[in-house]
Amino acid sequence: MIFLYYILSKDQRQLSMVKLFLDTHVSKKAKVIIYQNSKILAQVQEKEPLKAVTKALQKADLKLENLDKIEAHPGPGSFTGLRVGAAVVNVLNFALGRKESVQPRYEN
Repeated sequence: MIFLYYILSKDQRQLSMVKLFLDTHVSKKAKVIIYQNSKILAQVQEKEPLKAVTKALQKADLKLENLDKIEAHPGPGSFTGLRVGAAVVNVLNFALGRKESVQPRYEN
């Protein structure tokens, strides 16, 4: 439930945006939440991040291009999990022609 708190409390100024939040901080588990105005439109959990993204988009009846922002869990968490999440989000942003970049935060 930590990820729900993170996405629902972050940046309340942009309430009308449709956002995708990818949480891979637990190794071999990907949670995707698509939300707008603090309302969850879709929530999916899979082993593979791209499958989770695809299923969440289908569940919310959206296309990747409809998303205003794509975010990843910033950490702390599994080293590999955070890197996978950041890589997936960065690739999706690149594919959409966006210059946004996500970098995970690691703690010792």
